[in-house]
Amino acid sequence: MSNLGKIDIKRLTKKLCACFVTAFFCCAALSAEAGDDYDDGTDSIKSASSSNLNEVGDQYIKIGLMVTKPLNFDGTLLLGGAGELGYHRFITPNLLWGIDVSFGYNPTIGENIFTYVPLTFGMTYQPTIKKIEIPLTASVGLAMENYLSKTYFPGLALKGGAGVFYRATPSWSFGVEGQFMFLPQWYSNPDYNDYGLFGSVELAARYHF
Repeated sequence: MSNLGKIDIKRLTKKLCACFVTAFFCCAALSAEAGDDYDDGTDSIKSASSSNLNEVGDQYIKIGLMVTKPLNFDGTLLLGGAGELGYHRFITPNLLWGIDVSFGYNPTIGENIFTYVPLTFGMTYQPTIKKIEIPLTASVGLAMENYLSKTYFPGLALKGGAGVFYRATPSWSFGVEGQFMFLPQWYSNPDYNDYGLFGSVELAARYHF
């Protein structure tokens, strides 16, 4: 697929993890500041008036780290990783829209790196069972892709995912999500067209507000 020369994978992974750990603790700080407000009884009122964990207008920020496996490169592209940051808002107690951005990479057998940065808009249907939330998401957007000496932009990005989250507190939920992503590359000469399919397993935390 299209450009980035040889990169220190360990260094790239450390920077990626550091970025998302920092974002995680920023959200934790926001949660701590909001803690006093949460004890004023408003939650009890909400619980008494509705059995839903979420209401119209509720929002959350999602932070995730994932392992990503190429599904159609015959072993030339190896196991990689990605980090994801997203914002989501409920339009009904079970339906929400959201925007996600992620940065992912996969090494090749030639010790090069394929990187991609998709920005997607999606809709999620999320049924709940007590404190268990099950998001089912479909997204579409644009991606920037790099490999060796070429950059491909804008590229189409299609994503689908399903997960299971546990609502540990009113402000935090934690869970695991499986994702599939399709990254095609189309050129004026169809002989150069390429189609990337990736499967991912993500560990994620969501800050609700």
